[in-house]
Amino acid sequence: MKKLALLLIGMAVAVSASATIKSQGNSYRPMEKTTLTAGVSSRVDIITEQPEGTLVNYLRGGEYMFTSLYGFETDYQTGRVKVVYAPDGHTVYIQDILCYGEGTGVWVAGELSEDGQTITVPLGQYIAYNEDYNYGVVLAWGTTDVIDLGDDFYWLDFAADESATDAVYAVDPENGTITLVGSEGDINKPYPSNCVATGLAGLWSDDGSVATIEWGSTWTMLGDAVPAVPANPEALEFYDCGNEEGYTRFDFNINLVDVDGQPLNSDYLTYSIFTDDDQLFTFDYATYGENNDFDTDMTEIPYGYSGYDFYLRRVYFYRTNMGDNPMFTWRIGIQLNYTVDGITNKSDIVYLNVYPHPTAVDEMNAGKQISGVRYFNVAGQEMAQPNGLTIQVTTYSDGTTSAVKVIK
Repeated sequence: MKKLALLLIGMAVAVSASATIKSQGNSYRPMEKTTLTAGVSSRVDIITEQPEGTLVNYLRGGEYMFTSLYGFETDYQTGRVKVVYAPDGHTVYIQDILCYGEGTGVWVAGELSEDGQTITVPLGQYIAYNEDYNYGVVLAWGTTDVIDLGDDFYWLDFAADESATDAVYAVDPENGTITLVGSEGDINKPYPSNCVATGLAGLWSDDGSVATIEWGSTWTMLGDAVPAVPANPEALEFYDCGNEEGYTRFDFNINLVDVDGQPLNSDYLTYSIFTDDDQLFTFDYATYGENNDFDTDMTEIPYGYSGYDFYLRRVYFYRTNMGDNPMFTWRIGIQLNYTVDGITNKSDIVYLNVYPHPTAVDEMNAGKQISGVRYFNVAGQEMAQPNGLTIQVTTYSDGTTSAVKVIK
């Protein structure tokens, strides 16, 4: 099952995809379970539509820790936060308040003080919820401690502050910043601790275990978008299920900056997938439309687009690379498109080489005498003739061999 498909797969990738991981390790066990923050509602009414009011975009900063059954990673917060100031002058709505939840599009409500100096966000609000399984991720406040057990294993503890009812942000209109109050962290603690942090957390509502915690959070107001060339994305991993029953996936990372390091407004950013010799991949409506709520073929996917097969830094395909109709023969890539005022600038197409280039070995062995050719399927069984995705093993007169994947 894609657990909390709206959130977790994409966020797990967000961590593993990071280019600047600060620390990581294998957890000896999951995070310590804790009693959920008082005030968590039994009725779940998450806000997914942008509320009425004045929208302001902010660039996210700070640090965070992602945890799972498999370990933890700490890194710098990246991405964008949307804040809507409601017409009543007091209510504030924040989209993707945790960077862990970026891409879900869920808004939480807060209150702007009379003097405009603070925003108070009640804890216990859901940032994601799975109606099929009746659980989600809720806001909480607490402290985590990662203890080094040696051999790259760690003991992870989280203690919720049961007296905390709100998260408070300081507003600095002059500098255009919003800063989380009272959070702190140290990822360079001496042995045996590896990381100690206090801040805003996301807890699983079904068992109280922690999914993420953030500290040092500072959001900086973004100015008007201008045409810019996006920095190159990163192509990270391709996984092929090997049959038509499962999911084939592609993981990547998108840093929201241009080639000069200046922040981009993700509202104007899309990405496209390419295969082999710069062939543009189409997510056709007949195959992907119903499950992902779009009504036309798509070759440009909006940044942060969420669906059954689309996540913040991962996409799934209903195509295996095995069989008679593979997606590609040797590589898959991603390109960013940034369109402002009718001007579109593109990054390079960044490829991930999954299989050897079909001609690379041939060129290297040019001039050698071939003494024999054998064919094997992907399970290693020899075949009389190539069929579908086939491994072709060529033996030369000098005794050397070469192996390439071919499609027949």
